[in-house]
Amino acid sequence: MSGAPLDAVVVGASLAGSAAALALARSGARVVLVDRASFPRAKTCGELLSPDGVAALARLGLGEEVRAAGAATIRRFALVRPDGRRVRGRLPAPALSLSRERLDLLVLHGARRAGAAAWLGEPATSVEGDLGSGFRVRTPGRTLEARVVLGAWGRYSPLDGRLGRPFFGAKATLFGFKKFLAGEAGRRFDDQVVLHVFAGGYLGLSLVEEGRVSMGALATPGVAQEAHHDFDRLLGRLRRESPALAADLDGLEPEPGPALVSEPVHLGSRGASWGELLLAGDAAGVVDPWTGSGMSLALRAGEAAGELLAEHAEGRVATASLVRGWDRRWRKGTGSVYFFSRMFRPVFLGGAATSLVGPLTAPLAGLAARLTRGPA
Repeated sequence: MSGAPLDAVVVGASLAGSAAALALARSGARVVLVDRASFPRAKTCGELLSPDGVAALARLGLGEEVRAAGAATIRRFALVRPDGRRVRGRLPAPALSLSRERLDLLVLHGARRAGAAAWLGEPATSVEGDLGSGFRVRTPGRTLEARVVLGAWGRYSPLDGRLGRPFFGAKATLFGFKKFLAGEAGRRFDDQVVLHVFAGGYLGLSLVEEGRVSMGALATPGVAQEAHHDFDRLLGRLRRESPALAADLDGLEPEPGPALVSEPVHLGSRGASWGELLLAGDAAGVVDPWTGSGMSLALRAGEAAGELLAEHAEGRVATASLVRGWDRRWRKGTGSVYFFSRMFRPVFLGGAATSLVGPLTAPLAGLAARLTRGPA
């Protein structure tokens, strides 16, 4: 692309990246999204959009579209202990549940309508430069020049390795997997999301569009490998080990095809910048799925990053203070989510720690409801 440098290049066109591009483009800024994937595409995810994420979509002008796309409304939740006992609660405001295939495409289309360009199916192979001299983002066939780059490439990208981020290449202890289930019995999940804890991980069940049930899980490598190689066998084993899960799955059958298994999942906050690259979404940190906050944090961080970069493009934020300003906004926006996510991680993951779910179920259920509000 020739001519003056772009105001921004956003690497990654999922929720955080597309939300940022939308907020930037509607201010009149020149922005290009770059993503190695073509959309729609499948993604491992629990697919719960908590109330603060619903509010972010409304601010982005997409609230009615997501409902028209078939999103299910979620008002209740249940946390199921390994012994089968359930603790139920109500969310502070309605959440939504929609497949990532539909939701990501919807936000991407919103960014394009606002004026953002999108280079899809083109991986960013390198990001070079700095805020002083400008950035160059290279793909296999071309190069983009921009004043600022926002990295929203997800939780694990080859770019992380090229940048030398320390978690890249570290031993994987967790993977996500997802499978859609079908059947009239899926109606039992109308209005609710259910979280089951089992030895080696936990899984969530929620209704999405067209009456399908999304099963999203976080598990140890052995369980995830079993899901990848023989999902039916894994499901049979989990049903035998948990009568409560068997009851929830009664009348539901996996849709054809293998389960979708994620890249390694390294949980925790990573920081909102790397050098002078700004980061958002899972590139900045991966929150534990049990909080139900991942998609909402991505949308809200993308929105906030886009607004800050729009102010920078208009000359209202100095380049010298951009990284510091984004770090401050990101920390304020994530609030206590990462703290509680880390504190209660052993309750949901790992061997004998699942025994803690018993005495802590009620407090955790209340905390989960609180976290879906988002940070104050």
